[in-house]
Amino acid sequence: MARLATETLSLQQLRALAAVAGTGSFTLAAESLQLTQPAISHLIKRMEEDLGQPLVVRGRRIRMTDAGQMMVDTAVRALRLIDESVNACRSQAQLREGRVVLAVGHLTAGALMPPLLGRFARQYPRLATTLLDSTAEQMISRILSQEADLGFGSDIGQTHSELATEPLFTERMALFVRADHPLATRSSIEARLLEGLPFIHVNPDANVWRAVSRQLSSVANVYPQVAHHVSMLSTAFGLIQAGAGVALLPRYVEVLMPPDLRALAVTRPVLEYPVMAVRLAKHPLSPAAMAFLALARQQLKPRPALR
Repeated sequence: MARLATETLSLQQLRALAAVAGTGSFTLAAESLQLTQPAISHLIKRMEEDLGQPLVVRGRRIRMTDAGQMMVDTAVRALRLIDESVNACRSQAQLREGRVVLAVGHLTAGALMPPLLGRFARQYPRLATTLLDSTAEQMISRILSQEADLGFGSDIGQTHSELATEPLFTERMALFVRADHPLATRSSIEARLLEGLPFIHVNPDANVWRAVSRQLSSVANVYPQVAHHVSMLSTAFGLIQAGAGVALLPRYVEVLMPPDLRALAVTRPVLEYPVMAVRLAKHPLSPAAMAFLALARQQLKPRPALR
């Protein structure tokens, strides 16, 4: 089966034809492309043979045939698009341009992301970032649909084979109470004392809460009574301030805690909240997303333990 003509044409031939048309000279075209004049002549001749007709009228004044001018117009457009794409890819690879979209769990978004985003902006001022506050299910959905490049939040479990998770660090959990709560004078609390407290459950779909519940029931014989299910940390803090309950949360959200709340370390057992990076398992990250993930690996760390 005969090959299509477009399968035999090369970018070098298109550049040669465009250069001859632009300079009006084989010699000048050769100089502009850093080739010899015979090489330019050979490229054009092969192109004419492939297309089955002359493209250049040779003589004292070089001009294009109608077919040649049509090919020149097409070559100029195609080469411009190719060059723009090549330059964009190189700029992205060199982190001179690019964008990374992050789907971040509500607890992580407000407490951990702002300083990380600030450092990323200072280190890579030409890269853009977009942060999408997400519940656990929204984070998963946004990564699967490629709306987001990376996700950050708690452990999502093993239910999504298309996703790859990477543990970044593990934070201890604390009990957040109002300052006038009977337990507020303590610096730490044993898990057994959680029995009977009205809990405000933040982002209940997150896999981490199932692990915490199993640990409380098996080690401390505690079965948390959930008074409110909420999605946003600010709602949980507002409910605690209103006296509607208490909340188990990773310690790193303490930086966002209102001044009339207290965070108490939980012991016997120590409850842990893993922070993970999530991505598509078989889809390569863009250079910008790779740079952000590398910075997250360096910067996201647990805080010193509560005393």
